[in-house]
Amino acid sequence: MSAATDRQWAVRDAVLRWLLAKTTEGYRSPILDADAIGEEVGWTASALSDDEVYDASNYLFKEGYVTGMPVKDVGIPRPMLTLVGRRVAKTGNPLRSKANARDAKSRRHPRTFAEASVTTAGTAK
Repeated sequence: MSAATDRQWAVRDAVLRWLLAKTTEGYRSPILDADAIGEEVGWTASALSDDEVYDASNYLFKEGYVTGMPVKDVGIPRPMLTLVGRRVAKTGNPLRSKANARDAKSRRHPRTFAEASVTTAGTAK
């Protein structure tokens, strides 16, 4: 993978770890702040940008790890961890490994047409 892709996954992990830390401190819905995230998780690469953090929050929202109100060009400004997000964050495993495992599983076991249309299977007469 490219360095940009590696960084993108690392930012997503950092935002998720930061949210877990903030939730543990009692902040259910903290305001996204790139500098605070970098400081909290010990980010050593070049400083996080607001856009990277916004993109990461959008990804976490789409995957169901956080909830909140999406705002155009700002991501999820006050994200809250979902139960799934909390579980994933507590494992400490990178999100990329979870995404890769899900992709590999879907490649090994492609859904058949019958599985994909289960809702209409019993309606035909």
